[in-house]
Amino acid sequence: MKITVAKYCIHFLISKGIRIVPGIPGGTILPIYDALAESEIQHILARQEQGAGFIAQGMARSTGQVSACLVSSGPGVANLLTSVSDAFSDSVPLLIFSGQVPRNLLGTDAFQELPTKSIVSHFTKASYLIMDPLELPHILEEAYLLAGSGRPGPVWIDLPKDVQNEFIDLESQESLISPKANDFTRIKANLSELQTAIESTIRLLHSSKKSLFYIGGGAKKSAEALRRLVDSLQIPVVSTLMGLGIFPKENPNFLGMMGMHGSVSANSALGECDLLIALGVRFDDRATGNIATFCPKAKVIHIDIDPKEIGKNKRADVFWKGDLSAFLENLFEVSSKIKKGNFWQPSPEVESASIREEGRIDRFFRSLSSHFRDSDFILTDVGQHQMWTAQYFPFPNERSWITSGGQGTMGFGLPTSIGVSLAHPDANVFCITGDGSIMMNLQELATLRELNSNVKLIIFNNKHLGLVRQQQELFYENRKSGSVFEFQPNFQMLAESFGIPGYKIMLGDRAEEQMKALLKPGPCLLEVMIPSEAGVYPFVPGGKSNQEFILNPPLFDASKKDIENDLCITS
Repeated sequence: MKITVAKYCIHFLISKGIRIVPGIPGGTILPIYDALAESEIQHILARQEQGAGFIAQGMARSTGQVSACLVSSGPGVANLLTSVSDAFSDSVPLLIFSGQVPRNLLGTDAFQELPTKSIVSHFTKASYLIMDPLELPHILEEAYLLAGSGRPGPVWIDLPKDVQNEFIDLESQESLISPKANDFTRIKANLSELQTAIESTIRLLHSSKKSLFYIGGGAKKSAEALRRLVDSLQIPVVSTLMGLGIFPKENPNFLGMMGMHGSVSANSALGECDLLIALGVRFDDRATGNIATFCPKAKVIHIDIDPKEIGKNKRADVFWKGDLSAFLENLFEVSSKIKKGNFWQPSPEVESASIREEGRIDRFFRSLSSHFRDSDFILTDVGQHQMWTAQYFPFPNERSWITSGGQGTMGFGLPTSIGVSLAHPDANVFCITGDGSIMMNLQELATLRELNSNVKLIIFNNKHLGLVRQQQELFYENRKSGSVFEFQPNFQMLAESFGIPGYKIMLGDRAEEQMKALLKPGPCLLEVMIPSEAGVYPFVPGGKSNQEFILNPPLFDASKKDIENDLCITS
């Protein structure tokens, strides 16, 4: 039996359990869309290709499974680049199918032609331009396994329009139903190297007096094993932005988020520890501050599935390139033989001066969390609201928190929330966004209303690009260049124009009725007016060590040229 390449691609997605595919059609992808029309796959018509990519991300991030997305050539590809680069930075498994001009027009600057493969090769795990239809079955299997194995990430398949219309035999259908293991995409544990890493870790733990776990987003899949090990060893833990939720805030071993807007306890611990056990992290600058002064007293153990991350930013004394769960389980088996009692914490007097100062913001998140179930999700865009959520919200588990980390993409929140809701239709999906971020993919309100998803948008409106304004106040003599919104829409009326209920409160208002409205089925928007001068503290300035944090906003004095000398920086 012969079918077109376009139909083969749809059969392939169905064979992998992919039943929802976002995208936007165009001339060069129409053969696949024609095949899609006759299939059981639900297509989600986004309003812009970036939105389609983030919707696919929402499904992939919340399930851990590979998701797919469809776009046309040229501007369709260009519009999708931001969401794919975001997926690459945060290790999100995606399959992207893009249309391309026919083979005989490649390289002629044809209408809506771009050199897609060469463009996307910089931020995908692999990219393919299908010139021979007979290569398709193998490439699809390879692409799918590559996207979801090892360190996950996006894989791109570019399909010229004439290739989509060609016929191939369906004789490989059996391999689609029961794909054979493909060794080159699987990370195999080297048991000898693992055993060496375990033995070296035990020796360092025995000689350490101030051990510290440093965990990131790569540890989420191993959360249960990690919690069990930490409970056994009683060693404190600090987390990156992406690792939040693995440990609840009330866990006595958990010191909080580290880095630029991390807790005083977490950042102080990094300066004092003599052994750092880094798990599923890449020593990102927002987490480490000045890498030259990061953990100056510590030996470093680094465990990560991506070999490229080992030693890239920080030299490791002990390392293992493999599955984190295998390391944790092996270490747990011998944990009873490891000495206990090196649990330690920075002085509580220091912590009392830190982020708990923002009482009204803290109370808002406490109120919101009282309506939050373990099965619900909370997402953010990027900005001050993201950092406040990270600082204050008590994430109940590792799956509940989703945000854009590596790229820090404004416009992430709304479309990604739609994708999460598609994958989890019974969950409430709370999207904390800002007045700047919401405008960047505002068009997806139409998609949200069309699907009637349980996405609850909460806009923190301070009439500024808040993090930009905050740094301009601190380091640019209070010159607010390009950070003030002179005009804004009426967000409540705007939501209602899309058929979405809208509400508005001032930060600190009693909002019981508005909170109840958020819990009703379907979408909802709540605008929260925030004082424009509100800042996110603690704050580690760029280029400083994590122990050089600003606890409180300074009183600005325009006559002082070197404002950093006027800051209250605590070491």
